[in-house]
Parts: sequence; structure tokens; C-alpha cells
Amino acid sequence: MGHFLMQNNCNNHAKIEKWRSPFPCKKPSPNLSPYIEPDGLTHQIRTMIIDFTQICKTYDKKIYTKECFSATPCPKCPAIGRFKMYGSYLRYIVYFAEGKLVHEQIELKRIMCKSCKSTHAVMPGDLIPYKLLSLFVVMLLLVACIVDETPVLRVAQKYELSFQIINIYLAAFSLFANRIHQYFKERLPTHTPPATDRKSVVALIKKPYTIFQCGYVKLNRRPCFMCKFLDGAGAPPIGIHAPRGAAT
Repeated sequence: MGHFLMQNNCNNHAKIEKWRSPFPCKKPSPNLSPYIEPDGLTHQIRTMIIDFTQICKTYDKKIYTKECFSATPCPKCPAIGRFKMYGSYLRYIVYFAEGKLVHEQIELKRIMCKSCKSTHAVMPGDLIPYKLLSLFVVMLLLVACIVDETPVLRVAQKYELSFQIINIYLAAFSLFANRIHQYFKERLPTHTPPATDRKSVVALIKKPYTIFQCGYVKLNRRPCFMCKFLDGAGAPPIGIHAPRGAAT
């Protein structure tokens, strides 16, 4: 009897873990190592600079040099261009490429401001901080579920995602819907309809989505769909990379 109960509990635990997995058709990914500073200490990555000239599909940390950031403001202090290279770290992301979802680890560059000694992750423009799915994938799901009115379970089956994770991003959109409408109302007042229903708000966001995200960050100092620190309390500073020669 004891052996039976133990086996039954193990089976139930396995079912629960499978239910929690956002990718039921994929093997679980290995645990990611935390970022390790050159001094050997482990730190939590919070501050970041977004580079809208790169996306997850094409991101290459090797292109970055100290000179690349000569016009980039530090998000934590008034200094501009006072950065040095400071290692890198792995980040798991799901992005859309060649008609399918790609599950991949990308290695993000990390830089340090020599004025305030703060360190920043340099992220591609379609990577949403603290989110697994890239901006393009999020928009793909929103268009499918809200604009095209495709049932969530059918979308989940098509893209091999769990319905739970799709519902999480639909809920995140609901948190940002009014902010998105307000953004377009301020940027394009004569072309923004007054309707704030979900389908109308999704339709406002046009391709390329990174242009919308860049404008949203400039206006709100936070990326759209970044739910963590949504209330602003303790939120990490977000910066935008200005390529060399760009006006600051």
C-alpha cells in the first residue's frame, strides 16, 4: 500500500509539472547560470539599455565595443558615453523566425558606467524585460486571439504553447490596453479612434513593432508589456542605446 501511494504521488507530481510547463511539447530547458561578474561575485541583473537597432533573431554581442556607446546616455546618471565592456550573460527567449517559434538562449552584452559604476544589460529591441516571449510573439498571439478571434486552445496547439502562458500574456495586454491607447492618442491624436476595446487597441500597433516599442519607452520610460514593476515602485531604470554619431 505504501509503495502504491508513493507511486501515485509521483505520478500526480509529474502531471502537475507538465501542466505548469509553458511548452508542453518541448523538453524542459536546463537551469540557466546566473551572471557572474569578473570579480567572481554573482549579481542580479536589473538595469538595462535597449538597442532598437537589433532584434533577438540577429542579436550579436560581438559587435559591441566601447566606441559603440559613445553617444549612449547612462540610465542611472547624467553621464553620456562613459562605458566599458563588462562581460555577458545568457538569457532564454522565444522569438518568431521563418514561420515558426524559435526557443533559444542568447548571450547579452553587459556594460558598466565608469561614472556611477552601475552595470547594464544591452538588450535587443524586441526583447521584453522579465518576459519569456519576444515582442513579435506577443503581438502574434494578440492578433490571433483578439483580432482574428481564434480560440486560445487552437492557438496553443498551432504554436506548441500552453494555453496558460497565452492567457498570461492576454492578461498582461489588459493591464496595458489603456496605456497603449493613451500613447497613440498623444502621438497621433487625429488618427487615433476613441474606441478602447481590445480589438481596436491591438489594431493600433502596426509593424514593425519595435518602432512602437521604442516610442513607448521614450514616453513612459518603461517597455510595453513589462509587467514587473508596473506600478513604478523600485523599477529599474531603462535606457535606450544611441548608436555612434546619433544626436543625444
